[in-house]
Amino acid sequence: MFANVTRYPTAVCLLVLLLTTMFVGCTSSVETPLEETVELGETDGAGAAAESSTDVLLIDVRSKKEWDEGHIEGSIHIPHTEIADAIAGVSDDKSRKIVVYCAAGVRAGKAKTALEAIGYTDVENGGGIDDVRARQDDS
Repeated sequence: MFANVTRYPTAVCLLVLLLTTMFVGCTSSVETPLEETVELGETDGAGAAAESSTDVLLIDVRSKKEWDEGHIEGSIHIPHTEIADAIAGVSDDKSRKIVVYCAAGVRAGKAKTALEAIGYTDVENGGGIDDVRARQDDS
C-alpha cells in the first residue's frame, strides 16, 4: 500500500488535507461570550415558541440520548439530522442569532451548514457542550 505513495503524491496530499480538516473541525476556536439565551426550559424543540427575536437561540444538536444525559439550561433540542426541517417551528426569523452545539463541534458544523443553506444568516458553531458552558461561565 505504501509503495505507491511516491507514485500518487497528489492523492496522498489530498488524503492528509482531508484528515486534517476532519480533526480541526472537531474543535471550536470561538472565544466570544454567549449573549442572552432564550428561556424555553427543557423542551425537545418541536413546536417550541421562541421568545424575542433579539435573544440568542441556543440549540443542542446532539442525539436524544445525549440530551437526556444533560444539556445547557435554556437550550432547545433539535438533532442535527432534523434541523433544516424543524427550525421553522422554533424561529422563522432568518436573521436571528443562532448558536448550535454538540459534543465536540462536528455535528454543530453540519447543522450550521444546513441552516445557512436554507437562508439563516447569523448562525454560529458554538463547538462542544463544554465550550459553550465555559463561554457562559466567562460572561
